[in-house]
Amino acid sequence: MASIRSLIIIVVSALALVSCGVASIPAGQPAQPALAPMPTAAPAAGAPALERGSGAAPEPAPSQDIPASDRLIIKNASISLEVVNVGEAEAAIRQTAARLGGFVVSTTTYGTGDAMMSTIVFRVPAARFDEALSGVEGLAKKVLSRNISGEDVTEEYVDLESRLRNLEATRDRLFDLLQRTDKVEDALRVNQALSDVQEQIERIKGRMQYLQRSAAMSTITAELRPVPPPPSIIEEDAWQPINVAREALRGLLEFGQGLVNLLIVLGIWTPVWLPVVLFGRWSWRKITRGGKKPEQPTLPATPPSAPMPPSGGETGSSVSQ
Repeated sequence: MASIRSLIIIVVSALALVSCGVASIPAGQPAQPALAPMPTAAPAAGAPALERGSGAAPEPAPSQDIPASDRLIIKNASISLEVVNVGEAEAAIRQTAARLGGFVVSTTTYGTGDAMMSTIVFRVPAARFDEALSGVEGLAKKVLSRNISGEDVTEEYVDLESRLRNLEATRDRLFDLLQRTDKVEDALRVNQALSDVQEQIERIKGRMQYLQRSAAMSTITAELRPVPPPPSIIEEDAWQPINVAREALRGLLEFGQGLVNLLIVLGIWTPVWLPVVLFGRWSWRKITRGGKKPEQPTLPATPPSAPMPPSGGETGSSVSQ
């Protein structure tokens, strides 16, 4: 019984060390932590020896010896294109992804009409990655940028396989100990350790499955932009007669609107300003009439006087002659 208890303590201590290493495995991100082989517990002095091969895991082959065809490579690509019609190009990419056995992850659209831009993220099988990339580039009027990256996760996957085998062997040991334990306290301790090992096994399996799926399906991000319009004949800051005509017409309309607004205001305010204007006009006429002097009557003009008749002596003499 003492030997079983000692063996339980050693196994639990080893599991504590394993927990520290497995806890660093991310759940869904493609990080590559350096995973060391799980330390195996040596049997205590006087403890019953376990069957050889029940807990020993075979050493994995070095990742450098794995053929290139069997390596796990996560391929990603990001490409920026200028296309004639963004909507048609987006529909063509969807069809290409479906035809190659992939699927669209997300689509983001900016703007409307001729200024619309779109970013589409899709995944295709890794074996058809180059074909999908060529199909997307074939839609472009101009390729603005292209970035292709690959991440080799073979070493991490091999380490995870080794750790998984060790944990499964430890789980079998704990299960065997649980079957042979008589005391409730020891059974609870072994059962807790068995639960921890099973949780770590599930996390490692999930990480391995994530790496397999990421390597099997490549991700392509395509940014679609419309082809810019051709440059205008007249520079933007140069003389623009059409703009001058528009500004003149706008000024004329504003003046007409202001004049009509003024007439409307005057018409509404007629009861106020019209009596004032009439009273002022009447006062002005009265003042101007009172200040005039009375006119003097004009005398008729005097007719010219007739010539005087000559005296009698001169008249008789003149007649006798």
